[in-house]
Amino acid sequence: WNNSGSENMVFFALAMIAYALKYVLTLRLLMQTSSGSGVIMESVNKSVGIKVDAACFFFFLLQWAWKFMITYKFNYMFKFSFMMLFTAPGTLLWLLLFCWVYRQLQVLSATLEDKQRASEVVSLFINVRRVLVGAFFLATVVLLLQLADMRLASTPWNLQWLPYDGAPHMVYTLFLLAMMILWWPHKNSWKLGYSEHVEQQETEAGGNDHRVEAEQIGANDQKEEEL
Repeated sequence: WNNSGSENMVFFALAMIAYALKYVLTLRLLMQTSSGSGVIMESVNKSVGIKVDAACFFFFLLQWAWKFMITYKFNYMFKFSFMMLFTAPGTLLWLLLFCWVYRQLQVLSATLEDKQRASEVVSLFINVRRVLVGAFFLATVVLLLQLADMRLASTPWNLQWLPYDGAPHMVYTLFLLAMMILWWPHKNSWKLGYSEHVEQQETEAGGNDHRVEAEQIGANDQKEEEL
């Protein structure tokens, strides 16, 4: 691109898809986890899964369209009102999804407390909510910087990457690092796994009833390692 002066559309399309896809995958993971998938249930039901897929696909389209508009805003001299047509829907969807995920995490924490799950599990999801709130405030600052640049168009050309690439990537990296630290594997990680406690009644020849309670997957292996 720098040598020829012409833009390679294949690389450009791949970069645009990768930009939007990383946010969509993170969003999907948050929505699945906040719904209790793998924690209080084996997986979300089909209807919830369809809603999650639809929200992620719509979010992907909005992210892709917004990034495309920002990339060519100077080429086509887009007006601020036109750029807001792309920015406002994505911002509103982002806000709604944040509220939904935060609310689901609250419900999940209450459910875990009712089920008397280990304190490590409850504290983990409380910390996830805190990280989510911190990322929300940082993302709001980035959004204000972007709106100010779109309205005033006063950012020097050599710093145009900062509000649209540098700042969002820094916030995303901090959020990702925080989540990696929270979910870092340790000796009590097996407590986070879902297990359905099933009582199975077996009758032997003598007529005695035995109740067998299912254990969490990996619990036995963990206990053997500790021994």
